[in-house]
Amino acid sequence: MTSDDPFQVMMAERYAIVAKLTELNSAHLSREGRRAGVEFEMERCRENIAAAPTPELKAQLSELEREHSEVIAQARRIEAEREALIEQLEDIVNRLNAPHGDTQT
Repeated sequence: MTSDDPFQVMMAERYAIVAKLTELNSAHLSREGRRAGVEFEMERCRENIAAAPTPELKAQLSELEREHSEVIAQARRIEAEREALIEQLEDIVNRLNAPHGDTQT
């Protein structure tokens, strides 16, 4: 259903942004959980290396460090996207709250 009513259009935009923010928040929480898990695994691996260094443990630590960097990069991308969506949402709210007739700006 399409509408030429600016209010309806803005509300549809608002709902779409809120849905995307919900999705991003879920992804962010998942990444944070994974980040914490990788940090825990890295610490355990470092302890094992300190006790008995092996090439396998050093390779495992390198892989965990790579994964940690990827998770942090993903979290940064998610945060940037969330901030952009929040700005869009604020713009829509400002337009919705604007004096009647100023919904086209």
